[in-house]
Amino acid sequence: MQALFTIVLEILLAIVAGTALGIVLVRLLRRSRQRRQARLAAGPRRSLLAFVADNGEEGSHDLVAIPEDAWRAAEPHALALLRKLRGEAHLGLVSVFLRRGTARTALGQLHSRSPVRRARAAQVLGDLELRQAVPELCRLLTDRHDEVRVVAVRALGRIGDPAAAWRIIAALDRSDPVPSLLATHTLVQLGPEAEVTLSAALDHPQARVRAVCLDALGLLGATGSVHRIARVLKEDTHLDVRIAAAAALGRLGTRGALDPLTLALHSSRPPALRAAAAKALGDLGATSAVPTLTALLTDDAFHVAHEAAHALRHIGPEGLAALQESDSPHALEALALAEVLTERKAGVPA
Repeated sequence: MQALFTIVLEILLAIVAGTALGIVLVRLLRRSRQRRQARLAAGPRRSLLAFVADNGEEGSHDLVAIPEDAWRAAEPHALALLRKLRGEAHLGLVSVFLRRGTARTALGQLHSRSPVRRARAAQVLGDLELRQAVPELCRLLTDRHDEVRVVAVRALGRIGDPAAAWRIIAALDRSDPVPSLLATHTLVQLGPEAEVTLSAALDHPQARVRAVCLDALGLLGATGSVHRIARVLKEDTHLDVRIAAAAALGRLGTRGALDPLTLALHSSRPPALRAAAAKALGDLGATSAVPTLTALLTDDAFHVAHEAAHALRHIGPEGLAALQESDSPHALEALALAEVLTERKAGVPA
C-alpha cells in the first residue's frame, strides 16, 4: 500500500513539475515574441511619427514599403494613431492603409465566422472612414452578437454617411437593440443631412425609436423640425416620448418652441411632462417665459416647482429678479446655487 502511495505521489509531483515547466516555457516564449515584435515595430513607429510630424506630406512611400511582418507588428500603433488624427495627416495615413490593402482585408473579415474578427474589421473600417464599407457595416447591424453590432454602429458614426440613418434607426426596433445613447450619438455624427430621416422616423410605431430620434434632432440643432417635434409633444401617446420632445425643443432654442412648451405646462398635463417643459423653457432662455415660470414656483408638484426655479436661474437677470421676489424654498435654493456658481466663476475660494 505504501509503495502504491509513493508511486501516486511521484506521478503527481511529475505532473506539477511538468505544469510549472510548461508555464515557464509559455511565459518565456511570450516574452521572446513580445521583444521580437517590439524590435520589428521600432522602425515603422519612428517612420509613422515622422510622417505625422510632417502632416502626412512626406514619407508615405516609405511606409508602404515597410516589410509585411514589421508592418503587422506596428499596425496596432498605427491604428491607434489614426484614431487621434484629423485633417491632412489623417487622410495621408488612410492613404497608406489603403495602399497596403488594409481596407480590402478588413472588408473580407466582415464575413468571418469569428465575431472578434468581424468586430475588429468593422472598427478598422470606421477608423479609415471608408464610405464604401457602409453597406457591409449596415449588414452587421443585424449580427447575432451584440458586441459586433455595437462596433458596427460606432464605425458608421466615424464614417458619418447619412445614408446609414435608416438602418441605425431600424436597429433600435429589435428584441435586442443597440444601446439608445450609442444610437443617439451615432445619428448626431451623421450630421444635418440626417434630419429629414430623423424627422420622418417620428412616425415610427416603436416609442423607443421616436425618443432616440427626438434626442438626436435636439442635439443636431434641427430647427427645421420644430413644428414636427411640437406636434409630438402635444399628441404622442407615450409620456417618455413627449418628455423627449420637450427636451429637444429646449435644445433647439428657437422662438417657435415657446408656445408648445408653455402649453405643456398646463395643470392637466402629467407632472413629469410639466417638469420637463419647465426645464426646457430654461434651456430656451426666453425672458417672455419668466411670468409663466414664476407662477410655477408654488406648484403642488415638487419637481415642477424645482425645475421652474432653476429654469428662471438659467434665463439670466430677469429670471434671478423673479426668484428674489419669491419666498418659495425652490427659489431660495436656485438663488443659493446661482451665488455659488458666480463665486466659482469669479475664482472666490469656497
